Amino acid sequence: MGSAPLLTVLCALSSSTVRLGSYLFLRWIPGHVFPTVIFTAYGIYASLFAILYLGKPSYEIVASSSRISILRPADHDAETTSKQIRTDGGATEDKPTAIEATETTVYRKRQPHPLKHLLWGTPSVSGKLSLATFAINTLLAIATWDLTFRTTYFYTSNDLSFARVGHVGPDSAKLLLREPDPTHYPLSVWYSHDKLPTIDLRLVDTIPGPSEETDFTKTLTLHHLTPETRYRWYTSSNHSGTFTTAPRENEVPSGGGFTFLTTSCIKANFPYDLTRHPLAVKGFRDLSAWVERLEARFMLFLGDFIYIDVPRRPGFDKESYRQQYRQIYASPDWPSVGANLPWIHVIDDHEISNDWSSNTTGVYPAAMDPFNIYQHSVNPPPVRPAGDPYYTFDYGSAASFFMLDTRTYRSPVHLPDGPEKTMLGERQKADLLRWLSQGSGWKIIASSVPFTKNWRVNGRDTWGGYLHERQELLEQMWEIGGGRVIILSGDRHEFAATAFPPPPDSGYSIASTVHEFSCSPLNQFFVPIRTYKQLDNEDLLIKYVPDGNRKFGAITVDTTNKEQDVLKYRLVVDGNEKWSWVLTAPRVAEERFRKEKGNGK
Repeated sequence: MGSAPLLTVLCALSSSTVRLGSYLFLRWIPGHVFPTVIFTAYGIYASLFAILYLGKPSYEIVASSSRISILRPADHDAETTSKQIRTDGGATEDKPTAIEATETTVYRKRQPHPLKHLLWGTPSVSGKLSLATFAINTLLAIATWDLTFRTTYFYTSNDLSFARVGHVGPDSAKLLLREPDPTHYPLSVWYSHDKLPTIDLRLVDTIPGPSEETDFTKTLTLHHLTPETRYRWYTSSNHSGTFTTAPRENEVPSGGGFTFLTTSCIKANFPYDLTRHPLAVKGFRDLSAWVERLEARFMLFLGDFIYIDVPRRPGFDKESYRQQYRQIYASPDWPSVGANLPWIHVIDDHEISNDWSSNTTGVYPAAMDPFNIYQHSVNPPPVRPAGDPYYTFDYGSAASFFMLDTRTYRSPVHLPDGPEKTMLGERQKADLLRWLSQGSGWKIIASSVPFTKNWRVNGRDTWGGYLHERQELLEQMWEIGGGRVIILSGDRHEFAATAFPPPPDSGYSIASTVHEFSCSPLNQFFVPIRTYKQLDNEDLLIKYVPDGNRKFGAITVDTTNKEQDVLKYRLVVDGNEKWSWVLTAPRVAEERFRKEKGNGK
């Protein structure tokens, strides 16, 4: 009994660890350390709970008293008189014949304390109350197991059958098809004008059957399409969807503009909800409600499409990575955004490993296998013929895009900043600088990590750890003039809009200011601690929106104004528009840029 108070304290502490850890893990951050802590604490808790419950008395002492009586012999009662005879023959003396001791203890049945036991998780004399408080911790441990392991072992998605559209140009479109069921072979793909689905049906190809080498996928290209035309595609495996082709090169969109979407970071069923499908992505549902309303042409996804190491890495081989991609595409919410919205992708760290900066070593080959299969194969054409995972494409004359690879070539983050430290590598940086010096219209750069240095937590993983190279790029961006360079980024699970004006004494016009819109996650955690902070006049805060588990940006490029181009950014958080911003670029600056480049200046 003496150890019971100590065991009760330990039971309460282990219970609190289970509850607090589960709350943080299931609601805020699905970090890989939490399952180990929660399962260990639960094991300790269950053992102590059983010991305390089985050894807990049903009654408690409320009062105790004792009385001692000394009884002496009466003079007239010979039978009760005792004499003690001294051995030396002396006189005798009377002695007491008895001592009477009485102890009285009052017990009462222990009363349960519902609030205390439910709060601390300790056992009660009430069986129902003990069962209830034990059940709370057991359910939390089960939920932790569910989020950590269920998709790995019970939703491998090997039977996934789906199709999606990737990059769409003015006269072609790329289609990715997966079908592992041989009873559906051979596979056929058709397309038609959306308004004439049965009259103008054209066969793209018939495929004998995809192989395991490509995870039962096949990439097809639809050729000979008409610019700015809506098409519908079909597969013999019962998939269909639509897309709209881009304008011709050097032509503005016929409608006077176009809209595309951007975001990053997906973790299925987070925050955790036991009632939802384990592969549910609520962010997809938010997105689907806006796609038709905005008439969005494509999604520019900025990395962390999978989280291979959150909360638990299933393995280091290519099949472990492939499974992660299959699970996202197997989400019951994917068809709502995958059928009628082309997706193009850049890669970030969680497609490889957290904060990756080890180039092509280690798990990189295994990680790139499914990225190449599911994303790279239907992305825009790579800049280099070798197929390096960075890309460029134009949307008529309205905008030109450069999709960076910020992981493959970067120097290790721990190195000191300087001329030798690089995020892009020499070849990619040279290609980016060349791209910046050519063409006109909006120059939109997709970077998986933020360009600003204002994110102070783990800032070395962003461009804040590569400031020397960043400055070189900024000077080229300011050189363009007109404020036409826009950077889109993700990664931080927050939103921030930042301006990068040229220094006052640099000789560049303030109109050359570069702007960044960093937006994420589409479906992941956000941290209630504020991590973005402006400390100087180099990176100027425009807007900061940290809260929200589901965020995406909608960018509309408007070319209807003859004097200036207009770009509007709209931020959608948890399904609702929260903020918008409009940028303009004068056509005069654009025409001057064209003439100077044409004259070789």
